[in-house]
Amino acid sequence: MSVKRCPLCGRVLDKLNVDGREIIIRGLCPEDRDNLLRFYEKLRDETIYTRFFSVIRYFNPYVERLVSSTGILAIVAEDAKSGEIVGVAELVLDRDGVAEGGIIVLESMQGKGIGSAMALALKRVAREYGVKMVYGYILADNIKAYRLVKKLGGKPKSYYSSMIYVEVPLD
Repeated sequence: MSVKRCPLCGRVLDKLNVDGREIIIRGLCPEDRDNLLRFYEKLRDETIYTRFFSVIRYFNPYVERLVSSTGILAIVAEDAKSGEIVGVAELVLDRDGVAEGGIIVLESMQGKGIGSAMALALKRVAREYGVKMVYGYILADNIKAYRLVKKLGGKPKSYYSSMIYVEVPLD
C-alpha cells in the first residue's frame, strides 16, 4: 500500500453546485500550501476543535505534512471561480489496508453536501490504494459526523466519555 508523494495532485474527483457556486473536489497539490493555510486561518475555534480535539493556532507544520508527506491521501473542495478552498479531507495510511480519516469544511459551507461529497470521493480513491477500512474519532455530540459515518456504511465501535471510535469498511 505504498503511496507516492502527491498521488492525487489536481485530479478532479467530483463537482457539485452549492448555492450557485461550482465546487470542485480534487486532489491536494503542493501548490495549494498558501491557500490551505488561509483556509485553516478562517476557521472558528469550535470547528477546529471538532476536527482536531484541540484548538490549533499554528497550522504550518500540519499543512506542510499534508502537501509533502507520503502515506497521506488528501483532497480539497475548491470554489471553481475564486479558487478558495472550502473543505479538506484526508486519509493517513496507518497500516496495511487501514487508514485514519478526517474531514473539515468551512462553516459557511457546512450542511450543503460538501463533506459528504468529499467523503464519497475519498472512499473511492482509498479503494484504489488498497485501503480496506477507514477509522476515526468523532465527538459524541457531533451528529453530522455520526450521520456521515452511517451514510458511508460505518459503525461506532467504542465509546469514550466525549468521543466515539468509528470504523467504515470499504469492501
